[in-house]
Parts: sequence; structure tokens; C-alpha cells
Amino acid sequence: MKKPNLFLLLGALVLVVAIGLPAFAGNVFNVEKISVDVTAGSASDARAAALLDGQKRGLQTVIRRLTLRDEWPKLPTIEQIEVENFVEGFRVSDEKTGRNRYLATLSVQFKPGALSRYLRNYEVAITESQAPSVLLLPVLEDAEGLQAWGENWWRQGWMARDLDNNPAPMTLPLGGIDDSTLIGAEDILIGNPMKLGELNARYGTDTVVVAHALADVTGQLGVTAYIFGPSEADVIVLTYRGAKPHAEMAEQAIDALIDDLNDRWKRIAAVASDDMLELQAKLTFGDLPTWRRQLARLDEANLIRKMSIVEMTANYAYVRFSYIGSLEQLSSNLHQAGLHLAQTENGWQLSEKQEY
Repeated sequence: MKKPNLFLLLGALVLVVAIGLPAFAGNVFNVEKISVDVTAGSASDARAAALLDGQKRGLQTVIRRLTLRDEWPKLPTIEQIEVENFVEGFRVSDEKTGRNRYLATLSVQFKPGALSRYLRNYEVAITESQAPSVLLLPVLEDAEGLQAWGENWWRQGWMARDLDNNPAPMTLPLGGIDDSTLIGAEDILIGNPMKLGELNARYGTDTVVVAHALADVTGQLGVTAYIFGPSEADVIVLTYRGAKPHAEMAEQAIDALIDDLNDRWKRIAAVASDDMLELQAKLTFGDLPTWRRQLARLDEANLIRKMSIVEMTANYAYVRFSYIGSLEQLSSNLHQAGLHLAQTENGWQLSEKQEY
């Protein structure tokens, strides 16, 4: 933990707090919804093989989350890695066992420090931080018309994915009556700013990704993702043709969109080295609850590796911390945690972002 003991801080002018692992880096190191289905000579053999298979697939997912696509050729194959060295724990759900078959869904947690150090040996940049979550709105257009809510194969395909733990996480709305009465498929597709703004406010996001799947009668699947953000707008277009059902082609499209959004974030946030830089900043506060809140936000900035309080009064504190990455990346990381870093004529200042 980076948090100093708050009671000791009141009487201490210098306090050094070292951290081992980032406070919330566990998100990108966790993989949910891994389906396994293995048949072997016995039920116990099938279970053992399924758990190993799920952990291998999970580790492959995490390694690809953490690293840039261009650098994947530098890395060993999953068969060359001792997977058990990096598994911190796992959970099993929906378990079904037959005479010689085993089916289940796994959630696997990997060791952030151990895995990051291992990957650094291959001289690759690593992205441990997550982008702010965006709101995902899947819209299906097929012979039945436009469908934004309710059950359909396009929405179900997204629901089956682990959207929370990616470098670029996505929030899928609940899709209840409150959502469906607020905005319909037509307004979603045209990007109605007022209604999308209300939906963003409801789910605590500021960017919307509208994933429009057009399934035509000839068997073609066209997917267009519209990105509506406060400072950017973009479009991603994908087309699939073949003899496969639309729902199967949708699996490829969903993976491609997730990879594209992850890659965009990793190009910004990837850190090439664990070498640390230092910075000292002033935090101003009016009372102890504000100070506690600011410390909690600093704790969320996972690029900060060590922190010390070098001076403290009743109204302000000077904080010195060691961080990895560039100053721009640190500023972005702090911004996500709710803090604004600015250089003034009196030195670096940290302040809480104003919520409107």
C-alpha cells in the first residue's frame, strides 16, 4: 500500500512508504469468463487438464493485454512459460463433471509483480494502468430491424466477454426499463448528444462506443463502431463474409474491436522501463477528510511506486514520490485518479479535479 498511516502523519514531518504492487493493477492481471471443456481418461484427469488449459489461456490473455502487438514476436510462446509460477489464485463456477469430462468457467488472478518482471526481461513496454471505462452500446440491425436492448446474439456476444479487466475497459449498460425508455436504437446510432450524455452520467462514463452490427440477408456482417467522446470522435469499420452464421462472425468482430481499443490505450500508456523518476508536489487541504481523500486518490495512481511526506502543516503537505513512465503518463494517471498535476512558479501543485 502507498497510504501512510493517517494518524502517524499528523505528528510526522517525514514518512516514507514503499509499495510492492500497484494498488489497483490487479484488474488487468485478472481474467474472467474462461470456459473450459475437456475430455480425458477420467473425471479427475479431465479436471486437471481443464484447469491447466484455462490458466494457460488466461496467462496468454494477460500477456497480450500488457504488451504492444508489435512486440509480441519478442515474447516466448505460452508453452515455453511455467504458468504455475505466475498464478496467484483462481475461482471455479458452473462446474459440471461427467465420467470422463469436465466443464467449468474459470476466473484466474495472476501475480502482477512477478509477471511484469518476467516480461521486462524481453525488453518490451508494459501497460499496467487502465483507461477510463467507456460506455458500450451494441446495436443489431437485421431482418427484424434495429435492436439496442433485450436479448440478441450481438449483445449476448459482448456479455460473454471479460470487459472490465482490459486495458481499455467497457461498461455494458444493464439494459433495463430505465435505459430503454431513455434512448432507443435510432437515437443511439445518430449519437443524440443529450440522451447519450444522460446515459453517460448514469453509468459514470464520459465516452460512448456504439457498436453497430449490420447482418444482411446475403450472409455478410458489417460492423461499424462509432466513438463519441468529449474530445474525440472516431469510426472503426469491419466487414466479414463467409459461410459462417452471423453470430460466429460476430465473435471475430468483437475480439477485433476490443483489441483495437486496447491498442489505442497501450500506445499512450505503455511504459518501457521500471526505472523510477522523482517529483515533489504540494497538496493543499482544508481538513483531515480532504487530506484522507487526496491520499486515497494518490494511492490509485499505479505509476507511483514510492511516496514520502516531506513537510506537513494543518493546511498543506509536500509529497515526494517516485514514479515510472513519462511525466505526461504520470499526469494522465493522476488525472484518472481524480487529481490534477500542474507546474507553477512555486513548483508542482496537486489539486483535486473539480466535479461539475
